[in-house]
Amino acid sequence: MLLPLKRRRSLLDFKILVAYVAGTTSGALLTAITAWLLSGFTELLSIRMRVVLLIMGAVFIWLCKHSRLLRFIDLPESRRQIPAEVFGGSLVKGAHRFGFELGTGVRTYVPAAAPYILLFAVLMTHTTLANAVLVGLGFGLGRAVPLLVQFSAASQFRSADVFVQKADGLASATAALLVLVGALILV
Repeated sequence: MLLPLKRRRSLLDFKILVAYVAGTTSGALLTAITAWLLSGFTELLSIRMRVVLLIMGAVFIWLCKHSRLLRFIDLPESRRQIPAEVFGGSLVKGAHRFGFELGTGVRTYVPAAAPYILLFAVLMTHTTLANAVLVGLGFGLGRAVPLLVQFSAASQFRSADVFVQKADGLASATAALLVLVGALILV
């Protein structure tokens, strides 16, 4: 845990939070911009072909994460936790590095298909650089939400605990479907 669970927040806790959020967003931006650069190769395909490939790819990715294909096809991720050596020096620098590695989306285990579908959508839609940056910022901030909730829950917002407890198994499928619909709108 980056932050202690139940206590008043200190300046160090705030610095850890800021470093972590900066890390998740910078890691996600790097990944999104890399995908955007590679999306130039899809410009040769017709829009219809990109839509078909996007839908087929999204279904395939979802099946790789949530069906029997999980045992046979590995998506790019590490099936282990980020090592403790990341925090060897300063806790603030460690929080930034940890956030950066989480923000890239491939350094640690990702239990949902939505981040992969999102990255594939950036690759297939050949969107604008501004949209790719917004995708990166959104993903990075999304990866930071659990720590933001923990930080605010200890401070004053007890409703965050209820929100976290009410999440169910449909969240992953819903997120994947929303990402696919958003990507189809971009095409």
